[in-house]
Amino acid sequence: MSRSLDSRHSRIVNDMLGDAKSLASDAAAVALDQEQPQRAVELLEQGRGILLAQLAQYRTALDDLQDVSPGMAAEFTELSAQLEQSVTRNNVDGIDVELELGVSRPDAVGRHQNLSMRWKEIVNRIRGLSGFTTFLQPTPFHLLAPAADEGPVIIINVSTIRSDAIILQKGVEPDIVKLPDATYKEVKRMSSLMEQALGVSGSDECEEGIKMVLRLLWEFIVQFIVQRLEERGLPRSSRIWWCPTSASCLLPLHAAGIYQPDQPNLPDIYISSYTRTLSTLIRARNLEPHSAVRPSILAIGVPEPDGDDGTDVPLQFVDAELDRLMKHVPGTELLEGLGASHDAVVARLPTRPWIHIACHGHQDSTQPFQSRFRLQDKPLTLREVVRMNLPNAEFAFLSACNTATGDRNTPDEGLHLATGMQFSGFRGVVGTLWAMDDVDGPDVVDSFYKFLFRKKKDGKTGDYKEAAKGVSRFTKMLRSREGAREVPFERWVNFIHVGA
Repeated sequence: MSRSLDSRHSRIVNDMLGDAKSLASDAAAVALDQEQPQRAVELLEQGRGILLAQLAQYRTALDDLQDVSPGMAAEFTELSAQLEQSVTRNNVDGIDVELELGVSRPDAVGRHQNLSMRWKEIVNRIRGLSGFTTFLQPTPFHLLAPAADEGPVIIINVSTIRSDAIILQKGVEPDIVKLPDATYKEVKRMSSLMEQALGVSGSDECEEGIKMVLRLLWEFIVQFIVQRLEERGLPRSSRIWWCPTSASCLLPLHAAGIYQPDQPNLPDIYISSYTRTLSTLIRARNLEPHSAVRPSILAIGVPEPDGDDGTDVPLQFVDAELDRLMKHVPGTELLEGLGASHDAVVARLPTRPWIHIACHGHQDSTQPFQSRFRLQDKPLTLREVVRMNLPNAEFAFLSACNTATGDRNTPDEGLHLATGMQFSGFRGVVGTLWAMDDVDGPDVVDSFYKFLFRKKKDGKTGDYKEAAKGVSRFTKMLRSREGAREVPFERWVNFIHVGA
């Protein structure tokens, strides 16, 4: 077993350069050819998001095991904690922490291998207990189906064999919508068109390129799904969840449309969210809700971090953005300027169920676990985020660039800052697919928090499950903010909601 997250990621990248680049999607396509949609869903769940799924095993809830065998539960918990620490702390900037501490490389490797062996042994012993034969085994369909309890989940499976949408809805069998024109080659072409458009950001060419991709997504994929959902009686303005696979992970499915007068656009029909896997969404919903009438918020603002990496310019609208937030949520705890240091942020994150981060964000395309928020003195990396365990967390608004961009080398892994925040405990996250325009921050925040913290009859405000609707509202505001002329696609399509 590879020791670190970096080495495991490198192995997946190397596999994708060969014949295994879409193994999970191909396996699911074969299952669909054999008319086994439930099996297709199981295969996609097993073969995607592998790195974070492995880490999640180390955080498995053990309530039932604790009742049957407290000793085994304690041993599993201890070994899991040691393995998680070993996997996530190594190869920071290419240097093994253990080597810096004076531990030789053979000793460090041997220690990790010993932990892995002991962990596998305790897992096998647990499976030998009555009622625990499926402990940490691949999840069967009947345990994945509840992902659709609060609205349809649409898996987009793109394969060299065939492409389909698998629609999961509560209480019914998976519904298969064939997508013959959304071939692997065509979806890869859409991804290339999107990348080319964003490469000339701010230009007419960018605007036309994004518009073309949104139209192709509608014509080749989304229109058929909307038609099927309408046939099945799903009301307009309902929530839906997208679970893309393979090359489709890099495309803005939530914004598909024609964008001509009297023509259909998905944002005007349904409210979209994303989920990396079905298990991720189920886990987010199963966490205990926060009981406060009004959740408390930690706001972090870093308009101009110390040092200069040669790319970041000062963010001129961070102060105005945080002012708008505090107008709607008095009592928000604010860390800004020198107060928004790395250590201060890490110390305060566990104390608030909601966080709002306004700073520079970076996606590292070669080492995704080095993707980072630029705080005042030094960055907070994705590696550090996934090491956190924040059981009281509810919602995070990541008002920064590239927080949900994903890794183009391993799109099925979904490795970006937004999924890292969700893995650490946040049930819902708002992020960005590419760079956001700093000037939009204040109006976006004003619209979003005004809606979520409006007065309700029951006296409660700040329901994180309304965040997706809040995103829908502020993107519509951006589209119409300049009167008859909408703001460019580039400035509103990039916002997405992830999770519950």
